[in-house]
Order: sequence, then C-alpha cells, then structure tokens
Amino acid sequence: MKKLLFVFALVACNKPTNSWPDPKPVEPIYIPTAEDSAKTAGPFMGIHPMGQYPEMIHENLQKQPALKIEDWLAAPLPTADFGRILKPGQEMEMVAFGGGLTAGVMNGGITRESQQTNYTNLLAHQMGIKNFAMPLFEKEHFNGTGYYVYRNTTDGYPQWDRVTNNVISVLPGKPATMPKYQGKISNYGLYWGSTEWFVPGWGCENCALSTLLASRFEGHVPTDLPYNFIVIEEFFDRWMRGIRRTRQIGGFDLAFNGSIMNSGRITDYSINYVLHGKKGVIFTIPRYQDLPYMEWYSMKKFQNAYITFDREGVADGVINFTMPFSLIPTARLHNLCKRFAGGTFSANLTDIEVIDATESHQSDPALYYNQKIRDYAAEKDLAVVDLFDLYQRIHQGGYKTDDGVLVDGSPYGNFFSSDGIYPTPLGQAIISNEVIKALNKHYGAKIPLIDIAGFVKANGI
Repeated sequence: MKKLLFVFALVACNKPTNSWPDPKPVEPIYIPTAEDSAKTAGPFMGIHPMGQYPEMIHENLQKQPALKIEDWLAAPLPTADFGRILKPGQEMEMVAFGGGLTAGVMNGGITRESQQTNYTNLLAHQMGIKNFAMPLFEKEHFNGTGYYVYRNTTDGYPQWDRVTNNVISVLPGKPATMPKYQGKISNYGLYWGSTEWFVPGWGCENCALSTLLASRFEGHVPTDLPYNFIVIEEFFDRWMRGIRRTRQIGGFDLAFNGSIMNSGRITDYSINYVLHGKKGVIFTIPRYQDLPYMEWYSMKKFQNAYITFDREGVADGVINFTMPFSLIPTARLHNLCKRFAGGTFSANLTDIEVIDATESHQSDPALYYNQKIRDYAAEKDLAVVDLFDLYQRIHQGGYKTDDGVLVDGSPYGNFFSSDGIYPTPLGQAIISNEVIKALNKHYGAKIPLIDIAGFVKANGI
C-alpha cells in the first residue's frame, strides 16, 4: 500500500515579497462533467460541497492574491514561553495532522494564500517557530486547486463563479496528477485526512480526491521528523462526510461515533502512533448545524412547509417541524426553494437529503464524542481547543474577539468562506488564538495572541 503522506513549504524562512507573477497561460484545465463542464471544477470539485452540480457554477474568473500575509509573517514578535511543553534545552519542532481545516481548505479549494493563512502557520508565527514548513503551492500555481467565489444574487440563495488562473493543470484524456512537493513538511493536513494516513498499512487508496491531493506529498514520512509537539484536528471532516453521504444515520455509524459506542473510547490507535507520548493539542467537533452550509436553504424563509422523504424498507417519513432537522444542500433543493419563493414549500426528498430529528440527535458530537475527546486529552496530557463552543457562540451572533472585532458567522459573513464550511483568513486567525489560549492555560505557556484587529488591517482583509 502506498504511503500517502504530505509536506508543506518552509514559510517562516521565506523572504517576504509583494511581487506575484503575472497571470500566464497554463495547460488547459480538463473538467469531466456534462455540457457545461468547462464552467465546473474538474478533479477537485469534491472539495466544494456544491461543486458537483454544474448548474450551480457559472463563470470562470481570474484573480490575484489579495492579502499581504508574507509581510505579516515576517514581522518579529516577543519570544514565546512554552511553559512545560518543552524540556530544558529543547527546540520546538511542531507537526500538524488533520483534515481540510488543517490543510487550508478555503472557498472550496486550497491555494498558496489559504495555506499561508492556515491556523497552524499563524500559530507557528506566534510561537516564533522558524522551522515549521507548510507545503505551499509554487508561486506560478498560487491558486492551487482553484477556488469559488459567491456570485451576486437577488434571491439570497448562493451560486458561485470559479477562479481558474494559475492553478495546477490537468490535461484532457490523462489521469489527474499533482506535482511532487520537494522539501521539509510540518503540516500533514489533507482534505478528508487524519492520522490514519500516516500509519504503516493504513490509508485510503480508493478515495480518489484525497489520493490525488496526497500524491503531491508521497514519500514524506512525518515520524522521521524529530517533532516534540503535535496538533491533532482529527474528526471534523469525518463528521461532514457522514452527514452528506450517510443514508440513515445511527449511533453505530463509523462516520460519526466510530468505536465509542462499543468501547467507550475514541478510535485512538493511529493517534497514539503519531502522538507517542508527546505534548500537543486536540480539537473538539463543532455541530454542522452551526455552519452556513446548513443555513443556505433555511425553511424560515417560507410561510409553511411540508416535506416527506423516502426510506428503504419502511414507510415514508414526514418532517416534524417542531423538532430539529436539517436538509442537505443540493441543486435540487436550490431549485425547489426558488420555485416556492417564500410561499409554501412542498417536496418529497430522498432519505440522504434529509436529517430528521432522530438523526440530528445521533449525529450530535456533544452526545458522545466530544466528551471522549476531552477524556482522551486528560489521559494523554493534551490541551483541548473547543471548536464546538467557539462555532456555537459565533452562530448565535454578537461574538467579538478579545480586541473587539465583531465576528459574523452567517453565509456571507466574515468568519466562514464561500464553501460554507471552512473559515476565512480571519476565521483561521481566530482559531489560531483559541489554540494559543488552550496552550497557555493547559501548559502554563506564555504565547502572544494574534492582534486580530491589526491582522485584519495589515493584511487588507
């Protein structure tokens, strides 16, 4: 089985520059879809939750990087005190494992800029780590996989354009490949990834998109690094994959509760393998109901609604609107919402498009998983970043950063990007601060927080 491992370029040691190459022609992008295929996302469309629907993606755009992140990363900071994270005389060597959040997914894609504004890279800057290496896309491919931006619409329902200049090229009629990354890697985040990818004999050779992205970092083995601090963001992508792809959600679904219903523990073999007694930080899982992705097609816009859904082997279900439920965004749901336009919404949906009250309960990470993550952290002496609490407070509205920046978690707000799932650079900076707070509290460290207001101003956000 191939070792599908990854690496990221050394950011802290890069010389700051404001000069980006002019857009120049790259080999043609092949988009294997229907007659509108030239307007959609090709082999990377799975990163964006609506990228699989050609009718939702309209124009191809050209865009340049907009932020001054390299200047910000080059600014000096006071020396951080790592508390009891390190033994006397040790130099900090940090590695990160996780999914799309840790990989730098933003606006339904991964770009050089989204990698540079990733929370782990910002964290390394605040900690004064000079040897933390992100696997940055080369400057000529600064738009990486390509990404999506919201179109201006009058009905409030989202549609997108796709940025296609200076991206990794994919040729018609040939298997999609990624150029191999050369150099040290400290961030092993991968869309749909986890620590399992880095345990010998494990992996996901049938996961086409993840395999394509991982092929860029093939041959890099994180356990070869002398790391002494680890970031683990393990479970969020598993949760999102589960709610989007599970027909009948139940307590024993591996996508959600894994082994804990049987063993009372999180699935920890692979985490133990990479952790191996080291200090670190681990994340709780936020509710998907707190994401804009689940707010794009709210039934609150309709005077009345009647929804039934098919279930194999049992009678059709009917949504009880007095109980929690969710609808999975699709092009079909988009068209239905536009069709009924604020009147009475009526539809018969498939089981996979509906998360009813029972499924909402079973797929709530607060039910089992988050407490088990905290228990595991206590056992292994890890700090805990409570994304569940952070996302919930942002979703409820009125959340402000410590220095007074108002945070908007709505679909077109400043915390979440246009994919409705992963954060903006501002959101990544806020998460980085949550990591720092957890480390300072748990390990008695003194790591300076990001000045969020200054970060916004300095980077032109």
